[in-house]
Amino acid sequence: MPSEVTLPGTRVFDLAPPGGGEPWRIFLAVPEAPAPAGGFPSIFMLDANAGFATLVETLRRGAMRPAATGIVPAVLVGIGYPTETLYERARRTYDYSPGPSSEARVPGADDQPPTGGRDRLLAFIEQELKPTIAGIAPLDPARQTLLGHSLAGFFALDVLTRNTSAFRSYIAVSPSIWWDEARLNAGLAAIAPPAAPVRLVIAVGEWEQALAPWQQGRPDSAELAARRSRRAMVDRARLFAERAAIVLGTEARVRFDMLPEEDHASVLPAAMSRAIRFVLREDEDQP
Repeated sequence: MPSEVTLPGTRVFDLAPPGGGEPWRIFLAVPEAPAPAGGFPSIFMLDANAGFATLVETLRRGAMRPAATGIVPAVLVGIGYPTETLYERARRTYDYSPGPSSEARVPGADDQPPTGGRDRLLAFIEQELKPTIAGIAPLDPARQTLLGHSLAGFFALDVLTRNTSAFRSYIAVSPSIWWDEARLNAGLAAIAPPAAPVRLVIAVGEWEQALAPWQQGRPDSAELAARRSRRAMVDRARLFAERAAIVLGTEARVRFDMLPEEDHASVLPAAMSRAIRFVLREDEDQP
């Protein structure tokens, strides 16, 4: 078998929570350029097994010409699992959720993996992971971003609404708002005014709420269409962005992107470049 390969310029190591327990696999990319006086901005990405390499190359290409792209060098921190698969379904479901989904509460729903690890994961990020990374590379604590897709996007929005100051910026791509929309809305309604203006990006694909052309006529198309209609990914994401823009105040920067011809699986790479540009640019009048 070929030996394990690490993306050039990156490190991979496992980090367990204080007191022991299953570790998370941490992916790290530090810019070669000298750090700014206040430290590097940083992006913490969930589901890193599936998307960290794409994020690294997206940022590297953009940071080669920051004047043209608006993307500056940043420390990238991926949070994943010690597995060779793209997703560790049971652990990620537990880690990213505060409790069961709305669909799991419906009689006759399929058995779901355990849920409720949201607070444990956030405590690990704040108390263990951030200090560890700060010991490796200088970080600017005022320019930290949390990035999540799907259920990890729900986690990002949940942290935004209940632990707003944990990060300066939040990127939620295809967030599973349907998982517990009432909780997110309650958190948003009770949010404390943040000490610094928040930046929030919510992105979703055009075909996340309806069938893509190539999905028409499949044996499971009716079931797929019903699920997408029920979850209403586009409508819920747009509405949450509108509410957040009001609640977070005029100094906040909130962006909603509905990306044409993308679905739940394809939207993340398409959203990365514009999202990281939005959170990394320092000028306040950016589009």
